[in-house]
Amino acid sequence: MHVIDLYFNQHKSYAEIAQIEGISPRDIHTIIKEEQARRQQHKDQQQQEEQSSKAYKLFSEGKRPVQVAITLNLGQSQLTKLYIDYWKLKRLHILNLILKETNGKLGPFLKLYRLIKEKGMSIEQIVDAVEIAIHKLPYMENLYGQVKDEVNKLQYIRQGLLNDIAALKYKISALDKTAFSIEQDCKRKYQELQEFNDKKDRTE
Repeated sequence: MHVIDLYFNQHKSYAEIAQIEGISPRDIHTIIKEEQARRQQHKDQQQQEEQSSKAYKLFSEGKRPVQVAITLNLGQSQLTKLYIDYWKLKRLHILNLILKETNGKLGPFLKLYRLIKEKGMSIEQIVDAVEIAIHKLPYMENLYGQVKDEVNKLQYIRQGLLNDIAALKYKISALDKTAFSIEQDCKRKYQELQEFNDKKDRTE
């Protein structure tokens, strides 16, 4: 547009442009303001694209998100968006899907990954183990419940037997005391009988 060329390239004033184009300074101001906004938007877009390019390069070099954030002075939300965009560019969109489905809680996946590395297992072995666990787990939980019930029953029986043993011990103790008392009575009666016989012999 001629007004834009006169203002930005030929550095004409509003008054000069108004005289040349035959329009009011207010209209000129509106045109110039819109062009400045457009140019600023274009500049911001260029800067953003340049920043994105730098971030993608750092990610491809193996830099961690924290390192990229520090290097490019990025905030958390801006960095997260760039990182997800980088995943998409690398066709790692499945990572973004997992991130959304887990609400960002990737701890269990990392724990499983470390376990795979530690045990030297393949992905196929892990898949087989998980499938076995899915089918066997309900049975194992049911079996565990049965065993737990049996253990509770045995503990109840054991406690009953312990109570019976304690009662028998008490009865045995009482019988021992009774037997000892009877034995003492017998000895005393025998001694009395012996003394009576001795007295009888002396009398005769």
